[in-house]
Amino acid sequence: MKLNKNSWLLIIINTIHSVINLFYTTFLVAYFLNITNNNIIPSSIFYIFTYLLLMVGFTLIGPLVKNGKKLFLYRLSFFTNAILLLLIIYFKENIIQHIWFLGLILGLEKMLYWFPQNLLISQIAKGNQIIKYTGYSYVFSGITKIIMPIVLGYLITLNSFINTATFVLVLTIIQLFLSFFLNETISKTKKFNIKALWILATRKEKIKNSLKIELLKGIVLDITDILIVLYVIYMFKTNLNLGIFTSIFAICAVTTDYILGKYCNFQSFRKILLYSSVLVFLATSYFVFNTTQTSFILYNLIFASAGETLRTITEINMYKTSQDRSIIVNYRPEYIALRECVLNFGRIIGFGLIILLTLFGNDSLLKYLILGLSLILAYVGYLSIILSMQITKNK
Repeated sequence: MKLNKNSWLLIIINTIHSVINLFYTTFLVAYFLNITNNNIIPSSIFYIFTYLLLMVGFTLIGPLVKNGKKLFLYRLSFFTNAILLLLIIYFKENIIQHIWFLGLILGLEKMLYWFPQNLLISQIAKGNQIIKYTGYSYVFSGITKIIMPIVLGYLITLNSFINTATFVLVLTIIQLFLSFFLNETISKTKKFNIKALWILATRKEKIKNSLKIELLKGIVLDITDILIVLYVIYMFKTNLNLGIFTSIFAICAVTTDYILGKYCNFQSFRKILLYSSVLVFLATSYFVFNTTQTSFILYNLIFASAGETLRTITEINMYKTSQDRSIIVNYRPEYIALRECVLNFGRIIGFGLIILLTLFGNDSLLKYLILGLSLILAYVGYLSIILSMQITKNK
């Protein structure tokens, strides 16, 4: 089945958003590290406030999303992003003094973007289309992750971080323009009731496993991405090198997403998840117990492929769970909201661990945190195998 116009528009908008997200998760973190002598605590505080707002905010805007205000909120996210970038440009080196406030604004932007985005995808891409949509979306955003890290790293090296933020601001305006070509999908349902969905989750193993995966994924994936940025800066020093290595790792991720989107189906998920979980753990163990530039590069190449596989399949399973008969009639917005609350609670736990290890430990402990995260990711793979079987069984 071919993807429709709304699907392609969402893919294009999300591709642009992946560049903006790359700026926040990679180069903004690098900027924090540069102006604080590689202190990771300000970055952790920034993201804790981001995810705290996300965890709380999804339940607050749920009624608006459910009552046909998805595109209004979606477009509002682009205005919020523009405000954040303008504040970054204005504060410059004084940004650390306002770290919590900027974290809250980023949380607001993410909330307004991802809630409508995920709900639109769940409504538009049905059946096996969700695999095709997710595969294509990740391939397109992955291609930008190959090209744009080098571009952004070069721009920062050649000019400044602030000029690069201005470039990202232009991308936000393009997103806003494209969003006006999307069509609103409104369904007549009951009032927003997240408590009813929570009760349903306690009764249905499929929903319960899905939420467990999101909690653990929140603890692992974003934290691992930040730690990888930290180690690239420690080992390879410059923003240009950060961009080059980010691009190399992105090539592996894009190749993985292309193969998943084109050749894989739900029946093959179990074996893929098993192999990916084992590979990530082995590569992480090798890096932790033999910390060299070579082992770090090897770890990242494997994580970019096997880790991306786990990330992509859990995303597909999340959308498939949202299309379950017990959810789709009345509780799809509630499921998306509860999923985001759980996911961001996990992220807060992860960044809290980084702060604790930094305050009461030493830098070498961060490597063992990566090893612990890989074990959790392996368990995510195990739960995803169970969830994939439950989804396939109920088809």
